[in-house]
Amino acid sequence: MKIKKIGAICNADGRYYLMDQKDDAGEIMYQWLGDGKSAYPLVGLPIMDVENICAMFDITEKKREKLIMREMDAPDSMNWEDTDPLERQLDDPKLCVRYNGMDLLPLETSAGVTFIQEKYLLPLDGLEYMRLYERRGRNGDLFYIVAKVGMIIQAVIMPMDLPDADFVNLLDDLMRQCREAMRKRALMPRRGDVPEQEPGPLFRDAGEGAGE
Repeated sequence: MKIKKIGAICNADGRYYLMDQKDDAGEIMYQWLGDGKSAYPLVGLPIMDVENICAMFDITEKKREKLIMREMDAPDSMNWEDTDPLERQLDDPKLCVRYNGMDLLPLETSAGVTFIQEKYLLPLDGLEYMRLYERRGRNGDLFYIVAKVGMIIQAVIMPMDLPDADFVNLLDDLMRQCREAMRKRALMPRRGDVPEQEPGPLFRDAGEGAGE
């Protein structure tokens, strides 16, 4: 896990949410840090508070005034454990679409297509071993994505709906242009069917044409 990249995500959104995952006795077991749309486990660190977070990311008092910084309990509506008997593994995204300053990854889920921002995967180490899973909240009405490397959760990410109608129209237009390009390519003669032309002036021998 790359802590600096987590800080960059929080800083870009202007929000630092430090979430405490507690046991039945109220003791902090794990902590998570994110921007409210994502959360990452803080591994190998002592128990943190907002002051520690400011020190770790060199957040000055003046800069802190422009940020939202909160410490809270991790929501009980979500499963923060590494395993969930009802989670469903997703196929790796095969496309990345840049729109309105965001790099969006489409995911085919049981609820239909949804998107996550690619930036939320940047703090993860070992991306080649990463897998994405969909999960439902404990009451069934919350839908979210978890990223794992091996069997260990590395990120909890809230998905996006379709950005807007313009996004869909742009995708439709792109698909139309791709189909047209494929149609034209299919009509092009194969290389073996094209007669070889005589070399042009650029390919004449050095002595050819001398004295003309």
